[in-house]
Amino acid sequence: MRSAASEMRCVLLALLLIVASLPASAADWQDGGGAKWAALLAAARQEGRVVVMGRPDLAKPFADGFQRDTGITLEFLGGEGREQVSRLARELRAGAVTIDLLFGGATTLAMAHQGELVDLQPQLLLPGVTDGGNWTDGHLKWVDSTQRYMVLGSEYIHGWPVFDGDLVKPGMITSWQDLLKPEFKGKIAAFDPRSGGPGQAAASYLADRFGIDYIKRLYIGQEVTLAAHSRQIVEWVARGTHLVALGALPTDIEQFRRNGVSNLVIGQMSDGPGALLGGSAVLCEPKGAPHPAAATVFLDWYLSKPGQQIFAHVWQVPSRRTDVQDPSIPPYVIPKPGVAYLDEYEENWYENVRPKVAEAITEALGGH
Repeated sequence: MRSAASEMRCVLLALLLIVASLPASAADWQDGGGAKWAALLAAARQEGRVVVMGRPDLAKPFADGFQRDTGITLEFLGGEGREQVSRLARELRAGAVTIDLLFGGATTLAMAHQGELVDLQPQLLLPGVTDGGNWTDGHLKWVDSTQRYMVLGSEYIHGWPVFDGDLVKPGMITSWQDLLKPEFKGKIAAFDPRSGGPGQAAASYLADRFGIDYIKRLYIGQEVTLAAHSRQIVEWVARGTHLVALGALPTDIEQFRRNGVSNLVIGQMSDGPGALLGGSAVLCEPKGAPHPAAATVFLDWYLSKPGQQIFAHVWQVPSRRTDVQDPSIPPYVIPKPGVAYLDEYEENWYENVRPKVAEAITEALGGH
C-alpha cells in the first residue's frame, strides 16, 4: 500500500498538471495560487459549471473567456437588473437558489443587510486579486461598508450631457446653468429619472449638487422630453430632433459612433464634473449557491486581469485594475485623479441620501 505522503504527492501532482494544461495566458492570472487554488479548480471542474446573472451583452464574451481560462462552463442568464434581483430574492425566500453569482448595482445592499449574501473576502485567493498595487487607490473597492459582500470591479463617470455638435456650437454649453437658457426649451431629452437606473442617477447628481429647485427649472421649466431607454434619447440627439440628452449610457453613444454618427458630443461642465457609478460591475454571491467552488473560481477570475479586460471592453468603462488599459474606452467615462466626484455607490449615500433625492425628484416631476 502507498503511504499517505505518497498519495498526497500524487494528488498535488495531478492538480498541478491541471494548471499546467491551461493556456499560458490563463496560467498568468493564476500565478501564486498554489495547491489551495489548484484544489479549488479541481473541485469546480467536478461541479461542471457556474450560473451567473447579469446584463445580456456580457453573456458570450464571459462564457468564452471563462471556458478558455478555466475549462469550466459558464451558464450566463442575461436580463434587466431589476428583474434579476427580484428573481434572486424570490429564490432566497423559497430556499431554492439556482444562481451562483449576480452582477448588479447597489440594489443588493438589502440582501447584504438581511444576511442573504456570502462573505467574499475568504474567497479571494489569488495574489493578483488581493494585491492592492493592482487596484486604483491601492485597494479593492466594495459597495457595502463592511467590505465583505459586494465587490466593485469597475467604476466610471456618469452625469454628463450629450449634445448635437452640429447644432450646438462650441461655447453654448459649458456649465449646467447653460441648459436653462431659452434656446434649449423643448429641446432636451432625458432618461426618465422616476424609474431608477442611469436616468435617476444623472438627476440625483444634479439634485445633490444644485438642489431640487434646479431640477424643477430644468426638467419642468425647460419641458424636457422623458424616455424609458438610453438608446432612444441618444438617437433623438443623433437625428437632431433634440439638442441635448441627459442620462445616456456610454455603450449606446459608442454604438452610434461606431455606426458612423459623428455629431454626438459629450459636455464638459465647469460647475459639475459628474458622479461615480459602478453600473453592473458589482458582483455578489447568494447563500445556498449550487456551485460554490465554481463560484469562487469565477469571482477570482472576474477580478483578475482577463475578466476585467472583458468587462471593460464590453461595457466601455474603465476597470479599477491598474493593469487593464483599453484604448477603445471613451475618455469621458474615465475618472481623473484629484477630481472630487460624488460617489453614488457609497453605501451611506445610496441608502440614506438617494431615496430622499429620488422621492423629491419624482414629486417634482409629478409622480410616477
